[in-house]
Amino acid sequence: MDRKNLFLALACFGGALAFYIFGTPRQVPAPAVPPVPTAVTPANVPALTGSGALPGLAPAAAGILDRAKAGREVLANEHLRVTFTTRGGAIEQVELLKEFAGTDRKEQVVFNRGNPDAALTLVVENRATRAWEQVLGEFKVAAKTKDSLTLVGTLPDGGKVERTYALGATAEPYSIRFTTRLLSPGAGVAAPAFAQTLGSWRPTEGDKANQFLSVLTHDGEDTVRTGVDPFHDSNGIFGLGASRAVPTVELASAGKPYFWVASGNQFFASIIHPLSVEARGARSQVSIRPVAFPEGTEGLDGVASWATVVKPDLSTELTGDFFVGPKEYARVSALPDNQVYVLQFSKLLGFIPFAAICKLLLACLGGVHALLEWSGAWSWGWAIVALTLLIKLVTWPLTAAQQRQAKKMAKFSKPLQEINEKYKDNPEKKQKELMKLYKDHGINPLAGCLPILIQMPIFFGMYTAFQTTVELRLHSFLWVQDLAAPDTLFVLGGIPFNLLPILMGVTMWLSMKMTPSPSADSSQKTIILVMTLMFPLICYTMPAALTLYMTVQNLLTILQAAVTKEEPTVEVIPPKKAKG
Repeated sequence: MDRKNLFLALACFGGALAFYIFGTPRQVPAPAVPPVPTAVTPANVPALTGSGALPGLAPAAAGILDRAKAGREVLANEHLRVTFTTRGGAIEQVELLKEFAGTDRKEQVVFNRGNPDAALTLVVENRATRAWEQVLGEFKVAAKTKDSLTLVGTLPDGGKVERTYALGATAEPYSIRFTTRLLSPGAGVAAPAFAQTLGSWRPTEGDKANQFLSVLTHDGEDTVRTGVDPFHDSNGIFGLGASRAVPTVELASAGKPYFWVASGNQFFASIIHPLSVEARGARSQVSIRPVAFPEGTEGLDGVASWATVVKPDLSTELTGDFFVGPKEYARVSALPDNQVYVLQFSKLLGFIPFAAICKLLLACLGGVHALLEWSGAWSWGWAIVALTLLIKLVTWPLTAAQQRQAKKMAKFSKPLQEINEKYKDNPEKKQKELMKLYKDHGINPLAGCLPILIQMPIFFGMYTAFQTTVELRLHSFLWVQDLAAPDTLFVLGGIPFNLLPILMGVTMWLSMKMTPSPSADSSQKTIILVMTLMFPLICYTMPAALTLYMTVQNLLTILQAAVTKEEPTVEVIPPKKAKG
């Protein structure tokens, strides 16, 4: 195997391995929250600090309603069943009626179940202590229709609160339109600054490392992810990067307020999105904390505030949409202000973006599935097969040229070896002789580069996109029960047996064996062995959709190698041996 091919093989393997190790969604260190004036003005909001800061937000001192005694109100549509509690007038939980928790399809996915705090719980500043307190008093139902609910309550300082929720206010069925309005307590006193909790999701079974369990903020340009790592002690690597757990992570954005704040897991998200620029004000803040669930898992919750402008009547108000649903590409890409980034597209090596490729692949997959939906329960599996075939057809001419050149170069193994041996001590002369040989016989030594450069971004795009593709979740194909999870057939000694990664390795080995090389030395055999072992290991716990794509891609490459004809070559004249 010549050095060029050795380098390309190593580059492929190294790139894939580096992506596996470093390509997790970027977690940006939380910036320090800058100090702000303590006075509440239309242009700023007090920082979430003080005796009532998370964790352990203090409930308001007066008028606390016991959770068990609170009343419940329900709004529902075809996709959501939203349960409200009169304890603070917030959202206790949301059932996703069309999303099941497991392949048995017995229970629905439920947002915020097990969280002691309701989502959109109101948090206000205590004027006396400057601490932030949860409003957990009793709210009364002021109005209710089939699609809307208005709850009213009282703040500790005597001011009134109106909370209105509505389904069907937008074309998106998973969105809940909300308005929170705090009225002046009187005597020329402005309503206090306020924040609202995000609610939390349980981690998914497929996300053992909590890679996608996170809180996301987006300021119009950058999306910052906060995962569970800051809330746990870390020894780092040999002591490097060691850190102590923190109770909360504080984020703030002055001048570029957050367009939206989201809490999510691998497949689902809840997003608070203020509707207007005026509602976002000039500053926004988020305080994030962990949530312990009864079964021993953990989630993330937080409090988000925007510097809402004090109105002439001294009231403060925030109107927005609260999306609670699956992270389907077509759905979230239609939401405004780049809410599509809740999909958490990974970056290669932490800084090379693949979002554009991921979006293109997901859009193509959705389009192909729409054409194949008639095929029934296996439609998503057939869509992956069809998309793989489409990609192969697009790249066929390049791959065919590569394979023809490989077959052509295989006939030159003896002359190449003689040149390498004759000029082994003169690299410059050897390179000239090789270039002359290539030129005389019409060989392009770089013909193999372009197909690899095209196929690698596609692979990394698939690798990234398929990890959070909720469209594939719980959909079966052949023996695969869930395309969004590994295709485990059985577990032996605690080790799952996943068939597709093994088939991927076998077909990869066959496709490499069918691509000729000018030599068949030990280095080539070693590279083939390492790649066919490591790629299945890297992808062993990945969603079955990814290994299905790779397996079908390898089968098509084998077919292409079998049908690709060799280019005619002229007689090869080996270089003359030096005399003496």
